[in-house]
Amino acid sequence: MDQAHFENANRLWATGLVEDAAHEFRAMADEADYPDEKAAILANEHKCYCQIGQLDKANEVMRQIRTLTIEDKFIRMIVDFGDACMTTQMGKLEEGISKFEKILQANQGELRDPENRHLYEELQERRGFALTSLRRYTEALPVLQEAVSFATDKSDPQLVQFYLGICYQDTSNPAPAKEAFLRAIELGLDNQSEAHARYRLAILYYRSGALAQAKHHLEVALRVPQQALSAQLRKNIYQQMSRVCHYLQEFEEEKRYSSLAHEL
Repeated sequence: MDQAHFENANRLWATGLVEDAAHEFRAMADEADYPDEKAAILANEHKCYCQIGQLDKANEVMRQIRTLTIEDKFIRMIVDFGDACMTTQMGKLEEGISKFEKILQANQGELRDPENRHLYEELQERRGFALTSLRRYTEALPVLQEAVSFATDKSDPQLVQFYLGICYQDTSNPAPAKEAFLRAIELGLDNQSEAHARYRLAILYYRSGALAQAKHHLEVALRVPQQALSAQLRKNIYQQMSRVCHYLQEFEEEKRYSSLAHEL
């Protein structure tokens, strides 16, 4: 492997020039003599395309990797992990979960190695998120509860708490759900996830009679830039705000938010 090219590719990747890094990895792969070396380099190119959402290109790179005879078990694990991540990113959640679980079963020794801890943690987080998205909450809960303890730079504690809150809320556990959503917001979510977390928090406060807190979280959710909110989430927030205003006897506000919801 050309070390200078490899370092340059990683430098491009680290500075946000991800597509340029993908091209550099491709050039390196074209010069690689051995299947294991070529597969490892192509796995980096594949990861670049997944990161920037060019899934057609990522899928083509994965197809090329699968034509290689890979002897090294660690490289096979890395390739399988990249494939599983891409599968869930494409929205094929059931298939992606199945791939994650096969990796866990086939690589128990490798994943127990402290050197590979980051890989295990990222796999479990992605698996937990996918299970939650499929509403398989009882399966997702222990995975996400474990993920709360993850501390490597690959972990995503904000989203772990967010998805954990969803699992608790939708399995009728309001107190830990509320705690998880508040923790997710405190840790710092992206705009869309924060709006969603605050909307769910508002429902929890509304159901417990804490109307002022419910209204506060809905108001903050509506301050998120409009482009970050889906039309459906915005409509849901307006509808919930209308209900809250009704019980606060703020009838003009109730009508206003109801009208805004009907416009969407």
